[in-house]
Amino acid sequence: MRRQDIQLLALARQGDGAARCEVGRRYLLGADGFARHVASGLDHLGRVDAAQRPLAARIIAESLALEDLVTLRQEPALAQAAADGSPLAQVKLGVWLCLREGRVDEGVRWIDRAATAGHAGARQAAAALRRPDADDPLAAFLQALTRVGELDGLSVALLAARQAQSQADLRQFVAALRTVLALRPQVDPELAELIAAAVHLAEQRGKPLVGLSAEAIETALEMRCQRGDCDAAHALGRALCGIACGELAPRALAGGQNMRKGVALLLRAADAGRDAAWMHLYRTHGDHRLSVANPQMARFCLEKAAQAGDTEAQRKLGALMLRDAEGLADSEAAIEWLQRAAGKGDAHAAGLLRSLVLPLAGDDAAAEAAIERVRQDDPWVAARMSLARHFGLTKLEALCVDPINGQRAWGLVVGRNPFITQVRLSAARAIPALDDAALQALQRAVSFYNQAQREAPLLEGDQRRRSRRQRRAFERHGVDESMFFAQASATTLQTLRLGTKWAFHAREPLKSALAA
Repeated sequence: MRRQDIQLLALARQGDGAARCEVGRRYLLGADGFARHVASGLDHLGRVDAAQRPLAARIIAESLALEDLVTLRQEPALAQAAADGSPLAQVKLGVWLCLREGRVDEGVRWIDRAATAGHAGARQAAAALRRPDADDPLAAFLQALTRVGELDGLSVALLAARQAQSQADLRQFVAALRTVLALRPQVDPELAELIAAAVHLAEQRGKPLVGLSAEAIETALEMRCQRGDCDAAHALGRALCGIACGELAPRALAGGQNMRKGVALLLRAADAGRDAAWMHLYRTHGDHRLSVANPQMARFCLEKAAQAGDTEAQRKLGALMLRDAEGLADSEAAIEWLQRAAGKGDAHAAGLLRSLVLPLAGDDAAAEAAIERVRQDDPWVAARMSLARHFGLTKLEALCVDPINGQRAWGLVVGRNPFITQVRLSAARAIPALDDAALQALQRAVSFYNQAQREAPLLEGDQRRRSRRQRRAFERHGVDESMFFAQASATTLQTLRLGTKWAFHAREPLKSALAA
């Protein structure tokens, strides 16, 4: 460094405003004996007093490229320099307002002010922006400024796109991407990442992508898929299978359908954790009209979707399992899935569960009052009355049910009645809890039987003794049996145990549950 440069630097460090401005300028430009060091330049320029601030702002605005000004958060200096009459700052500010802020009219006014001041690049840019035959006026505008060496139009457009992405500003994000594609039609990895992010944001917001060609989007998503982007695989897989991505129609993301490639991408997305893809795969493989129809694969995908917590999948899987149930274990598994869906507010699942519970007469409040009266002198009978009321048990089921062994998270299993020889009357039956009150009644009964587990056989006795105690309690308290015990024939009970018969009698709610 020359002696005079050292002296200038010493003056700047001593607080001389003019020296600080000059040292800052040299650092920013890397000129006149100073190596380029932007941080040091901004530090010197940021320390000037109020009188020197307009000059410091002008030095910053004219010395740094627009992308550097934005990245280093020097927009206030740029605005101040433009307001103070710097044509170069006015050009840069006008470009940024047009491209990033979407304030085209205001940006053009700054460009016109620079052109009036004699800036040749501004005149060319303003003419390009106003050309009526331009496919993309903003791209032509940036190309004109790039040609005269005022800025790198492509870098500025990419920066505008990244800033819009970080602020989730979809409109400006897409506008910037349109300009980038107009400046450089070929999609590279950096642009592919931005386009894929725009697709994801548009789906989240439920908005269309206006101005981005399907060809460019498909190319970008394809590149991202090759790099393991599961969101891109999910989006492109749906598009290739003819499935909309929110408000984005398939034709907006891909040039045409390709079912085999689409399901492969959906499977990749599902395996990577995009659980919604399982249901798309279920519908695609389950459609016999499609070339990729595969019933076994459809069932597998439905099970995966249900395990991932999809309410529709849980309802449909439960309905299918209940329709095909051949025994108690099948019915239990089906009811568990339906109960999960109903717990999330699925009305169809709740309707199927209701079809498994036998109806009872009377008012719930009156029934509860009768149970409390009986509980005062015979809590054993009251416990069975409560279970019968909440789960729609027949008299035989109420007398033989074992609350401890029959308790399930979703309801109650009435085991095989050992006192009945007829198989159709004595077979086990799974009954769902239709509300929290039923589960609470079951929990109270289990707690009661657990506390007196050793004395239960002795105190309750066999079925005949239980029946006699129950009859006397009902007579003593004037209880109507129809409020607690369902009337059902052996055929009706068999219908509730066997899936094919149940499906025939519940065909309408079953059809609705599978179609919804």
